[in-house]
Amino acid sequence: MLALVTAKDPVVEFGSMQVEADQDIDLRRFFPDRPFIGTDFREGPGVDRVEDLRGLTFADGEIGTAVSLDTLEHCADPVTAVREMHRVLRPDGGLCLISSVMLFGIHGYPNDYFRFTPEGFRQLLEPFDDVWVCGIGEPGIPREVFGVGIRGGSLDALSLDRMPQLAAHQKWWDDAAGMVRIGPLRYPPRQLAKELARESKRLVRERLRGRSSSTRG
Repeated sequence: MLALVTAKDPVVEFGSMQVEADQDIDLRRFFPDRPFIGTDFREGPGVDRVEDLRGLTFADGEIGTAVSLDTLEHCADPVTAVREMHRVLRPDGGLCLISSVMLFGIHGYPNDYFRFTPEGFRQLLEPFDDVWVCGIGEPGIPREVFGVGIRGGSLDALSLDRMPQLAAHQKWWDDAAGMVRIGPLRYPPRQLAKELARESKRLVRERLRGRSSSTRG
């Protein structure tokens, strides 16, 4: 994506705290030798500056690129959060990159409030001059949703077929090589076998209890 649009400086990540030690989520490596500020609403690993997305302390137009990956579902007011990112972005091509999980279990970091459809992201990004959104996974219920907004520019260059990593992820989902498809889910055969074995035992117990009740009646 960054090869198709210009990410201006400085780059600020909102939601940069590395909550789990084994997560490889440090985005600094994607912006080498660039001014990069990691922010979160609390101190911790990966956080350079404490910020609340509902009321940022950055000045109007101070930021070149705002990045918020898998964070908005943890924000109690995502509408205000995106409007704040819009406010602090440069009006001459300021870029906002957001993502969120949709088909995913509740995960509190420390709280989990929302899930977003692609059109939900499009609505959140409504203040921007141009918007691009994409869902990855099952069209009717994507696993992940991505969105880009720009101030004072165009996103005509963006399309899924021009983003090799996202396109490969979608192809993996479509092909489901070595996986079992059940609706919008993909299961490794061994995991599915364990789930089916557990459910089979439960169903057998239920049937036996039903027969026992009928006999007593």
